[in-house]
Amino acid sequence: MWSVAVIDPLLASIAAVAVAVLFAHAAVVKLGDPALFEQHLAAYGVPHGLLAVATRAVPALEALAAMLLLTPPLRTPGALLAAALLVAYAAAMATNLWRGHALDCGCGGPALPVSWALVARNAALAGLALAAAAPLSARMMGHADFAVLAAAVALASLLYAAFNQVLRHRSGPSEERSSWMH
Repeated sequence: MWSVAVIDPLLASIAAVAVAVLFAHAAVVKLGDPALFEQHLAAYGVPHGLLAVATRAVPALEALAAMLLLTPPLRTPGALLAAALLVAYAAAMATNLWRGHALDCGCGGPALPVSWALVARNAALAGLALAAAAPLSARMMGHADFAVLAAAVALASLLYAAFNQVLRHRSGPSEERSSWMH
């Protein structure tokens, strides 16, 4: 007989809030420069007829995932949406890498070339999102848990930014990038 693993509410909360912060940031950046995001989608091979819809739909889905993740009764659907988006992004990156295409990830923020490390990062983030969807143990969170939550999300955000910065520097400053990557 299969048993369902339960997760401590603090761990699930850390996962949910960290992924929500990531998706909220990504949505805001993409909504802030829709023309640039449309160029990213075109580089990924989104058909011209779908670009306008995708340019609006992707950040809307990211914002929705963030909001759902931060709404306890809707955390599971938000986590599943976030995981699905992350798997889709990883698949799009992997497909373009296999085809030999050099392009920006389109993740939001400064240019970051697509790499296998980004594919792995998105797969790991999808796993983190799924952790937010896990059933919770009956333990109630206390005040100290919320302090740990805030510190853990701040640390996760810094580690995420540092990982991306390492990848940017790894690609080398001498590499020429097309203008749509800036």
